Amino acid sequence: MQLLPAHKRYNYLKPLFFVTIMFFIFLFPLSIQVDAASPQRAFSSSQSGADDNFPTVNPNYIYDQLFYMVTHYQHRQSGYSESGHDGFATYWAQEMTRDLQGFGPQVYKDSFHVSGWSGKPTTSDAFNVEVTVPGGTYPGQVVVIGCHYDGEASSTQSANDDASGCAIELGVAQAMGNYWRTHHAAPARTLCFVIFDTEEQGLYGSFHYLNDTVNGDVPNIVAMFNEEQNGIAYPLRYLGQASNPMLPLNVDLSPLQNNQLYPSQGKLPQAQLAHISAFRSLMQQAIAPVFAEFRTLGYQGLTYHGSDGQDSAQSIFTPDQMSYMHVQDDTVGGSDEIPFTLAGVPSATFLGNYSYYDRNPPAWSYPYDQPQDTIQLMNTFADGSSQQSNALTLAFAIPGMLTTWMLHQPSVLGEASVESNPLVTIHDIGQTQVGKNIAFQAVANVPSNGTTYSWSFDDGTTAQGATVSHTYKQIGAYQLSLTIHSTQGTHVITKMLNIVNQSMTYANPYCCYTGPGVPPSNPQVKLPIANDHLKDEIIGTASGSTVTAISGQTLQKTVAGIPSVLYLIGGIVLLILAIATSLSLILLLTRKPKRK
Repeated sequence: MQLLPAHKRYNYLKPLFFVTIMFFIFLFPLSIQVDAASPQRAFSSSQSGADDNFPTVNPNYIYDQLFYMVTHYQHRQSGYSESGHDGFATYWAQEMTRDLQGFGPQVYKDSFHVSGWSGKPTTSDAFNVEVTVPGGTYPGQVVVIGCHYDGEASSTQSANDDASGCAIELGVAQAMGNYWRTHHAAPARTLCFVIFDTEEQGLYGSFHYLNDTVNGDVPNIVAMFNEEQNGIAYPLRYLGQASNPMLPLNVDLSPLQNNQLYPSQGKLPQAQLAHISAFRSLMQQAIAPVFAEFRTLGYQGLTYHGSDGQDSAQSIFTPDQMSYMHVQDDTVGGSDEIPFTLAGVPSATFLGNYSYYDRNPPAWSYPYDQPQDTIQLMNTFADGSSQQSNALTLAFAIPGMLTTWMLHQPSVLGEASVESNPLVTIHDIGQTQVGKNIAFQAVANVPSNGTTYSWSFDDGTTAQGATVSHTYKQIGAYQLSLTIHSTQGTHVITKMLNIVNQSMTYANPYCCYTGPGVPPSNPQVKLPIANDHLKDEIIGTASGSTVTAISGQTLQKTVAGIPSVLYLIGGIVLLILAIATSLSLILLLTRKPKRK
């Protein structure tokens, strides 16, 4: 067979070369972009691909937990042995323990008596639920993250107020646990996640917690985060309509001066005011990196519905939108941050829309504390559809991400190396009054077999065991000491106790509320009817962006309208052709010509 000249030998392969080149130049990058730009479940639980600068929450995990809890555990009024109330608390504690597995989380059910609604005596005690993770460097110092899980007598799901906060707490716990595992770290300070009971009847759960459960530890509480009713906030526009204004997220902080809610704030010691001032400054700093992290994670645009029936994509998490984070003095009150702020603890409350009971409420006033407060209605407010809204999902994630950024700061929670010390702390210390029996309990992430606990009360007496009690006979300052012997070695932690004649407690300004638990509806607010044909979409980008992001302008998709499955099929076909081309070349180049 006569061989063709070299320059003509492979002319018949040129079309295959062209197809191969076209695949790698055009379709291969597009297949990657389409995948990266579809974050219906943008995060895995391990947060792979996330910025390692601070722990990042999974928005869909928060949404999914909220949806499950409010559709499975409804009717959560406190003090009436309702299965929804008790089941919610049990599930939350179990999920929290899973999120924090490996860091010694300890669940504590803290019961207390309540009187109940007017004309309706209670049939059971109320109870807070606390999950504690001991700190590795400063175990005696504590950060509290709280919300409430109870509802009104007439409530059903109580999704916005305040199951949303309970779900955000789970999202924060998952983010922190994942970060610690990935970075072989642990919290530097002790972290307490709490769901308070009986908030709707008058903040009884949080006041009981501060005045009784942790009263002797109040000077050691570094900060308190209150995840109050969230979701109807940035980047949400009512009904997902582009013509409606973007709603703000309120970040209410402990004030530095007196106001009507806190008339004695200016009397706090200068050291406490300085601590509050530093905390406020940190919260202001948190917004920019949190917005940047959302964009890094692929949340750069969101579609809204136009008046012409067409959807348009707009940028989100841009610097000019940081003004929708309303960081301000706490003047609203009515929630579980109040006892902590009264005690001088730096506190932050995250709060979405709360205008429903106003005299002239805007159309987007959400009916919290009403039977209509459901996850389906929250979706409708966010997108017009009762199905999962991406705007709502992100609105849940933002308070969580602000919280994790703050926890990451060395002056708030910080991190410690897990190799440094075993995780041990002394659990909540109640009122430290002379002549009163005080319970002490060790929380430790150490093997139970062979571990011993030795206590010294600094008054000449000692005790053995993980749980002990002691009565001091004289007032004064005492250094409580706990020595733990385990297979990991010996570890000693100490805590100063101030034994007094009368413990410092804080008056509850809401204690006289004795309503029936059925708040009246506001006839001026007309609730929307869902249209489940609507759907908002996340516009995500990665390297090789498919979106031109212009702050405040509509985004244009490079590959808009082309189903990603077609790219996938075309990519597979072209990849097969490329492989065939390569094999043909190899055969031709290695084949020896026949001799004549």
